[in-house]
Amino acid sequence: MRSIRTFCTFTLAAMTVAVCAVPGSVSAIEPAVAESAPLPGTTVTVVGDDGTIDVSVAELEAIGLMRVTTVSPWEKGELVFEGILFRDFLKKVGLDDAEEVLVRATDNYTQTIPRSDWTDGPLLLATRQNGKPLTLRTQGPVRLVYPILDHPEYDTPVHKRRWVWAITSIEHMQ
Repeated sequence: MRSIRTFCTFTLAAMTVAVCAVPGSVSAIEPAVAESAPLPGTTVTVVGDDGTIDVSVAELEAIGLMRVTTVSPWEKGELVFEGILFRDFLKKVGLDDAEEVLVRATDNYTQTIPRSDWTDGPLLLATRQNGKPLTLRTQGPVRLVYPILDHPEYDTPVHKRRWVWAITSIEHMQ
């Protein structure tokens, strides 16, 4: 049975080491610094076997922002996203051993994200686009980004459906 860890379990230094130790290229992902505060009052609910926790966008960003430039299947041109590595988030909340997680959007759109997606590549749980906090208008406040430019193996119809935006919850799958 998986339990949700409290959000303060790991230090940022421990997370940095974990990022470096995980297989998969992160060469296109670089550290970033927020230039403005995230939108207040926005949270992602994490559902585990033993309950739920709400994680604010500010808490997400405190893990350490990373930046990736990529194209989107749904927008034109190259976009710059900032957020945290999805695998770091899952580790922080105790879902890193899950075989898959369910990501749910505001409109109840859901996608199952298999473990191989977040362990084989640097998926980004984005909170910013082009330096500005994501809003509902820009498919936020949190969205899942697959770095297609540097990982063309993610440029498939299956992976394109997994670009979930306006995320409200991330749930452990049984």
